[in-house]
Amino acid sequence: MSLPRTFKVLSHEGQETGFRLGGAQVVVIQDQQAMNKEIEQTLETKEVGILAIPEDMEGWITEKSRKALKRAKMPLLARYTYPAKWKPAPEADKFTEGMVFRSIGYHMRIKL
Repeated sequence: MSLPRTFKVLSHEGQETGFRLGGAQVVVIQDQQAMNKEIEQTLETKEVGILAIPEDMEGWITEKSRKALKRAKMPLLARYTYPAKWKPAPEADKFTEGMVFRSIGYHMRIKL
């Protein structure tokens, strides 16, 4: 019998919101020590199917954690990058207003 697995994202501070809105479990990582501790905990729980990390944090993975990830069947390690420049979509105002109204029942005006 196969156990259901979760999707976990390790993220820089301030870049986690989109992942949370998408339903992912997110842990904000400040330094190399915190990252490797989180990898160890993830491997111990055996609940995570995919562990996503920012590509620029890959160098933070210690040799011990790298070997442990390689030996384990799960989680699969996925790397992601952020666009160099963010810009809101033209419909961002309408979309955000509608989303807020559906979730909390209030209309609001947003200026981007």
